[in-house]
Amino acid sequence: MVTQLMPPDWTMRTKRLTLRPILGSDAEALVEGLGDFEVARWLSRVPYPYTLDEARRFIAWERSERAVGEDRVVGIDAGGLVGIASLRGRGAEPVLGYWLSRRHWGQGYMTEAVGALIAAAFESPDVATIRSGVFEGNQRSLAIQTRFGFVVSGHSRLHNLALDRDLAHIDTQLTRARHEEFKP
Repeated sequence: MVTQLMPPDWTMRTKRLTLRPILGSDAEALVEGLGDFEVARWLSRVPYPYTLDEARRFIAWERSERAVGEDRVVGIDAGGLVGIASLRGRGAEPVLGYWLSRRHWGQGYMTEAVGALIAAAFESPDVATIRSGVFEGNQRSLAIQTRFGFVVSGHSRLHNLALDRDLAHIDTQLTRARHEEFKP
């Protein structure tokens, strides 16, 4: 039996952040973050421009997914929503994704959030490998993954909604054994 990675109301505090469920009141912060082309251009599933209607649809979708437990999407809260991190898929190989509003870049928030989410995922005995990746050129995101022990597992092409075209993608993975080597 595959256990649920995190319960629907999962919340975690780190040194400076709260990882928590997405709220209806987060819609404007979603638009602020994802309405910035410098954020949206690195994400495969985010249209550009990103509107309040898009944010509301995402929140409704996330709430329905939360009830099913298949994907876990958490808001990164630093006194308000500053980004999102997610683990998609239940089972041995969930997929990690994340983004952070540009005005919060360079403060270590994403490193803190991703580290906490990875640790929480590997608490489940069912998780063997966490998969992720970046579009070529997204060095900041790749650096976060590398810091936690992710290695390049391949190269692919992935559709980018913001740019409406397929782009070169670097596929990465973090095995449980490698995670143990890189734990702080």
